[in-house]
Amino acid sequence: MSASKKICAGIVLYNPEIELLKKNISILEKQVEKIYLFDNGSSNNNEIKNLFNNKNEISYFFNKQNKGIGYGLNWLINRADENGYTWCLTMDQDSICSDNLIYEYKKHLKDKRVALISPFVLNNDKVTLNEYNNMKLPEVTEITDPMDCITSACLTNIPIVKKLGMFNEKLFIDFVDSDINCKVLNNGYRIIQINDAYMIQQMGKGHKVKTFEWLFNKTHKNIFRRLKVATVYTDQRLYYSSRNSRYIRNTYKDHGRRTGLGFMFAYYCYFTLFYPKNRSRFSMWKAIIKGFKDYKELGD
Repeated sequence: MSASKKICAGIVLYNPEIELLKKNISILEKQVEKIYLFDNGSSNNNEIKNLFNNKNEISYFFNKQNKGIGYGLNWLINRADENGYTWCLTMDQDSICSDNLIYEYKKHLKDKRVALISPFVLNNDKVTLNEYNNMKLPEVTEITDPMDCITSACLTNIPIVKKLGMFNEKLFIDFVDSDINCKVLNNGYRIIQINDAYMIQQMGKGHKVKTFEWLFNKTHKNIFRRLKVATVYTDQRLYYSSRNSRYIRNTYKDHGRRTGLGFMFAYYCYFTLFYPKNRSRFSMWKAIIKGFKDYKELGD
């Protein structure tokens, strides 16, 4: 089997925006021979099913109950493995990858220590496509921080991930990617970022912070680039973020700076200052504190 036939793609769905999903899949169809869709209980599942039902290259599975991103990712990995694939590209439903993604990834499949391959991420307009095109980036960046690789548009080495215990289903959502990255890096495997390919991602609802946007335009400092758009999460997402980040830093010795207690506290303070005014800061922090306490329920 050639390298191209070893690669499939998979998407975990939950109430996706149909037009964006269609665009996502139309780009993937040109790059892989098979796409698996795992639906975590979407209310618009009939529309999704009718959209892709007659395409042999797309396999759709509907799960009545939302069991979280980890469960969905494991389903995709297991299904890909059963059908003879050794690599699976995992995509978010609302992310769009470049049309050269798999072409660039295939250049780096021979190294048996490579477990995950990711693209350059254009996140919430913190880096625009025009800015990316004008950057002078190395062909490959070695990822050493578990927070620097996300599951969306990540090409996953199926045998290695299965060997390491797969994705953690207990986390449900948030830091599922950090958990698998910690397993990969802590066991001596590699994560590489291919900068000649990109992925456009929308995390939450981006809220522009005019002060930092002005500072970035004046200084072009990367710290202000990161701060110029605040990702607006629901209180439920803040709960999972707090709970799961504590799990990560208490489970792995090398968990990365951006899962540390100090960083996470500063992160939530940033949200408190720059979230839209109609958000209840009390309910936000109530969710964050509850998540911090509930970490113990995850067990070992």
